[in-house]
Amino acid sequence: MRLVYDVANFKAGRQRLILALGNFDGLHIAHRKIIKRLKDKAVEKNLQSAVFILDPHPAKVLYPHKNFFFLSTLQERAEILRELGLDFLFIQKFTPEMARLSPLKFVQDYLVDQLQVAGVVVGFDYTFGAQGQGTADDLLQWGKMFDYQVEIVSPVMSGNEIISSSLIRDLLHRGEVKRAAECLGFRFTRQGKVVRGEGRGLKLGYPTANLDVTGDLILPARGVYFCLACWKNKKIFALTNIGVKPTFSTARQTTVEVFLLDFAQNIYGEELSIQFLCKIRNEIAFKDAESLSRQIAQDVECARELIKNKYVNFREKQFT
Repeated sequence: MRLVYDVANFKAGRQRLILALGNFDGLHIAHRKIIKRLKDKAVEKNLQSAVFILDPHPAKVLYPHKNFFFLSTLQERAEILRELGLDFLFIQKFTPEMARLSPLKFVQDYLVDQLQVAGVVVGFDYTFGAQGQGTADDLLQWGKMFDYQVEIVSPVMSGNEIISSSLIRDLLHRGEVKRAAECLGFRFTRQGKVVRGEGRGLKLGYPTANLDVTGDLILPARGVYFCLACWKNKKIFALTNIGVKPTFSTARQTTVEVFLLDFAQNIYGEELSIQFLCKIRNEIAFKDAESLSRQIAQDVECARELIKNKYVNFREKQFT
């Protein structure tokens, strides 16, 4: 896959493009439906497949005073798209000036003049241009004017809800990591470098790896989760605490603390990824360290029961 920053650096060749438009945060199963249709059409029409992403996310430019948390980094999305076998990924810098472009001007400048697309694939709810006024139906109408084909992909449902990045974020805010995984099509994962913490876990008899997670990535709701950690191609069951350490501190900074079961190696400075399997309990403020230690022992016992009764041989499974 060829990565192109700024479409002005792209020169259209004889083999034209079919382009998927969207932010693709998380690349969940609805996104993958769009990508599959894109690839199928590319093969059918002998076109090159491409995805067009705006960076930074428009919300960060339009509403700089608000905090937005995302399912994936741009690098993570690029890696997945590479694995899916696309020909091009266009990353276009989103600026206040670009935000003021009318929908028609966006189509003329980017899709027609710069990329000379032969086709466009979008989700049913795709919007673009100033204030998101452009719709998938507008793309369809202007496709007839500018001689490109448009395919609008229907929604993917989870129960009676439409799968979207917003739905998955809401699920994670509620700690529903299993249902989030069903909508993503893979286990919800966070990764980062292991950094030194305050050492309280070691004093309690449960040393933890403190994970440094990129600040604008979403984390599940506060609580304790049963997880599968991945370190240097090794998979290790773990308990992960997402929270603010209410027993010891009034600080509000959220931390990610991972207790690796039956593991004693020093991994400071190493990269560690955590796949969330299920939530065990909410965050609790204990009256003292001893009470907390007793609860952690119960959490560990709960994890071992899960391994024994439900997750035996789970390392090689995708879901249960």
